[in-house]
Amino acid sequence: MNMTEEQKENNIFINENAYFFHNKDRVRISRNMIERVFRETSSIKTGNYLLKIVRKDIVIDTKIIVYSLCVFKYDSKPTFIEEDTDGWIETKLAYLLIVEIDNYIVISKKNISNIQDFLKQFSPLDYTILSTLFVDDNTSFEKFSLKNLNVSDKAIRGKSLEALDLKENFSTLGANNYMVNSLRVKNDEEKISLMLNSSRINKFGKKTGIKLFVNWALSLVEKIKDFSMQETFLSIFAEPQDYESIKDSLTPISILFVFSRLYDDFENGQIAGSFIRNTRLHKERCIDLIKYLANFERLLNIELTEEGAYRVKTPIVNDLELKLNSKSITLQSLKLKSILLRKDDGSDISFIDYINKHCAFIINFDNIDLVYSNRKLFRDSKLLGNIDYFMKVFIPYERISDITSEKGTFSPTQTSFTSESLFNFVEAEFLTTSNFFVCDDLGREWADHIGVTEEKVMFYLSKYKDSTFSATSFQDIVGQAQKNLGNLTAQDYQLASKRDFWNGIYPNSEIKRLRKGGDIDDFINQFKAAIKNPYLKREMYLVINFISRSELQENLNKLKSGITFGQKNETIQILWFISSLVSSCKEVNVDPYICCKP
Repeated sequence: MNMTEEQKENNIFINENAYFFHNKDRVRISRNMIERVFRETSSIKTGNYLLKIVRKDIVIDTKIIVYSLCVFKYDSKPTFIEEDTDGWIETKLAYLLIVEIDNYIVISKKNISNIQDFLKQFSPLDYTILSTLFVDDNTSFEKFSLKNLNVSDKAIRGKSLEALDLKENFSTLGANNYMVNSLRVKNDEEKISLMLNSSRINKFGKKTGIKLFVNWALSLVEKIKDFSMQETFLSIFAEPQDYESIKDSLTPISILFVFSRLYDDFENGQIAGSFIRNTRLHKERCIDLIKYLANFERLLNIELTEEGAYRVKTPIVNDLELKLNSKSITLQSLKLKSILLRKDDGSDISFIDYINKHCAFIINFDNIDLVYSNRKLFRDSKLLGNIDYFMKVFIPYERISDITSEKGTFSPTQTSFTSESLFNFVEAEFLTTSNFFVCDDLGREWADHIGVTEEKVMFYLSKYKDSTFSATSFQDIVGQAQKNLGNLTAQDYQLASKRDFWNGIYPNSEIKRLRKGGDIDDFINQFKAAIKNPYLKREMYLVINFISRSELQENLNKLKSGITFGQKNETIQILWFISSLVSSCKEVNVDPYICCKP
């Protein structure tokens, strides 16, 4: 059946689901601009456009609105085959709808790429506006997707929570460490989901035609223009800041890459593979990108070069730099530009462009409580105010000042750790507080020592470093603690798998791993019984020699007072790690302690 253009347009039904952007700079949208956008997004199309409408007027309640639409088909190689095979081709349809309403741009799309150059001329909706646009006193919060702003590489990076109304049962403890990535709200019978990182609004319901979609978009633009700031339940989370107004005062000091989105895209097939392209030789070489990502997934320092660039210090890339643009922060690297990701629609995107597109990083600054993530700047309003609370977890011990190693020296006949070691300190100090005490060091350890009583499980992690006041060393032991929080309530099969190991001897010595208690079976039974105890207390001890409590307190006081000093960057990083540790522990009802020098 041959349809007219109008019939084809009337045959299109789409969800009330779109991306909203503010044309703050009043960029003039011309016919030529739309034509260029359509050419770029449809460069992979097969044949002619199935439908193309450029800047057509539509009248909604006497208001003239302009919209543009293109629909096309394209062929792509299925992701489950390696080489092109005759007849093994997928044909897909794509559409792009652009609606111009006053100084706002509304985008609805499917199977569309190469639109970033067009969109970067506009600003996503302000985080505060979008997150509270559909919120009043009667709103039910049905779902949160939260992103952790802490820079510890072993912290839980994100979590999703769902209930009839999260206002009634969500614990606000540690909420200031998180930003809301997306949420779903309910007002009366209307459900709306909001993707705050991409400025997307999705109203649940049936699909509508183009005119009704434009009418919906217009109603939301009017709602956005009438928005007034208000305090809501979401105010418990990290506070968004105006990046553009304070960017000139920002000095980045560290960055943590977060590749959870990339792993998901590999897992669900949206990324089919990765390769390096040599443009000079016109050759491509497949690589296993995943195995290289570990080189980036820890807190990396940022240094200001003599040329005034912010260089990210990584072990394998020497040209990775940070750019503080007028509206956002991005990364650039020619080496990472040459690594390409092949998407399931057959298009390619460079690794560095993927990182920037999804803002797959968290940045700290010398402005203590600021953090950048998801193309937004946030302030942890409680970070400095919690310093006195954080310091309560530090327990000073005079003897730690005399420690000279982590484990000491070993001889074939010795039955205890040497006196100058942290291991000896832990056993001397804490052995008496447990019914059973085991050395779990080496192998797939949960802790260096584990103590249990009828109602307590205690993990002790020890770390010795010659350096003083080291943020890197502190990051390592905080990450180890966070990684093993779940093992404080280990399952029966996990305990059984450790039995032979715990029943053994520490290497190069006669030191029994069971340091106190009858036998390993009794220890395991006590562990199981403690976990079942309704009054169970779980404690995580970090035992370190490279931080002095008094020095840390002095440096934190300088931070609060705004004093510049030599260890400022290290102190900021340590403060964020303390916040991350305390937050992670409290979320799972574990008490943290840090044993250190006075």
